[in-house]
Amino acid sequence: MPNDRIVFVRILDLEREAAYFNAEELPLHVGDSCVVEHNGLHLGTVAEEVPAGEELSGQLERVVRVATDADLDAHRYNQADAERTVAATREAVAHHDLPMHLVAAEYTLDRKQLRIYFTAPHRVDFRNLLRDLASRFNTRIELRQMGARDEARLRGGVGRCGIEICCHRFLREPKPVPMDLAYDQELFVSPERITGACGRLMCCLAYEHEMYLAELARLPKLGAQVAVGEKQGKVISHSIFRQTVTILTEDRERIEATVDEIEVLQPGKKRKH
Repeated sequence: MPNDRIVFVRILDLEREAAYFNAEELPLHVGDSCVVEHNGLHLGTVAEEVPAGEELSGQLERVVRVATDADLDAHRYNQADAERTVAATREAVAHHDLPMHLVAAEYTLDRKQLRIYFTAPHRVDFRNLLRDLASRFNTRIELRQMGARDEARLRGGVGRCGIEICCHRFLREPKPVPMDLAYDQELFVSPERITGACGRLMCCLAYEHEMYLAELARLPKLGAQVAVGEKQGKVISHSIFRQTVTILTEDRERIEATVDEIEVLQPGKKRKH
């Protein structure tokens, strides 16, 4: 439809989701609050307006309405009530003796659904707990198990860098960070120094990984036999930012040299004088 408009909405839920919606002819602009249907009714904020594109708007969910003062009040009340819900749920978890650690809870805007987030060391049979909670809160309950990274993303916190952790601030879909990334950057430090608030490797290790790989490709590998001037030895460390390597010579001397100053020797061979 020619009058359709597509808006990108940041949904004000715990998972900080965002999606495109068809605003049709609603008077919405960037920064405005609106109500959307996204696994239940949620309050959201318009972050961007984009061209509709041919037949694209018909494939999207529609914005329910421009948010009213009543919607804003309901959202604030639900946030406060969700904190009380966590305390009551914690009592129920203890009653059923389940190994669950509650993280947070949230209601949909119309309070037709209550979602409760938790962590656990393994899969939990919470069917009896679910029935108990449904009778207590008189609404549809969804129990959602999450991992340590997801918990940090919901809770937030301050990282080792002194600013708010990335997964809560802007990373919408944090990805696993394998130890290989630390090895590629030659971070030979204690694991605690590169561990984030979630207890896993910090997400920021992945930000410059490709740059490290590109720069390391220009340097001889660790353990490579090289010659610098009249001396020979093996590479024991790199300085990517200075583009130098540290060499342990045959007489146990340490020498730092630039890439242009060294000659890489073939394995098992020594340079002839």
